[in-house]
Amino acid sequence: MAKGRGVRVLGRILITLAVLAALVFGGSTGLVYAKSRAYTYSDQDVQKNDVALVMGAAMWGKEPSPALQKRLDVAAALYAAGKVKVIIVSGHVDHGYNEPEGMKAALVAAGVPGDKIVMDQGGDDTFTSCWRARDVFGVHTLTVVTQTYHLPRALSTCRLLHIDAVGVGTGPVTHDVTWFRYMAREVAANAKLLFQLATNRMLPAEKPSDAVTKALNAP
Repeated sequence: MAKGRGVRVLGRILITLAVLAALVFGGSTGLVYAKSRAYTYSDQDVQKNDVALVMGAAMWGKEPSPALQKRLDVAAALYAAGKVKVIIVSGHVDHGYNEPEGMKAALVAAGVPGDKIVMDQGGDDTFTSCWRARDVFGVHTLTVVTQTYHLPRALSTCRLLHIDAVGVGTGPVTHDVTWFRYMAREVAANAKLLFQLATNRMLPAEKPSDAVTKALNAP
């Protein structure tokens, strides 16, 4: 009898936890998609902005990974079409590993002038890249460029930080095992984003940079 009652109590606890998890993860993901949907465009349809923010991803040695290269291809196309004037490449740097440096080199190879590219070497994650665009580089309007599956969170992060952002993804996706793995990660990251905002996450103070202003004024 007592054993049966214990099983029922445990069952109720598990059901409660499952419901809470569904509310947290499902609710946060729903908010992210709702927040970003109206501001997501193709590279042909997106409005003109002075600045694009390209989110970093893995470098394979000195070359961008295929995923990162797709982001850079979109950014280079936006620049060539006159949709943006300056590109911030934001990524991780660690003991000889340098995403922004590799991203800049790839963009220069694609025809983007080096003086129109600003390297943000403190963009360790999506929240940090958006926050630094605003508080370090003084950018309040921009176009976010990243993988299509990542775009809702990246775009929502910028907008929730009161940046007037629109977003362009890397195009259609293949719904394979890799995509499902990335999407599962995004669901968890969406919940983390709302926690960061709810707890008013602050990053270490850093001296403002005029690098974007200089790049915009470069001939």
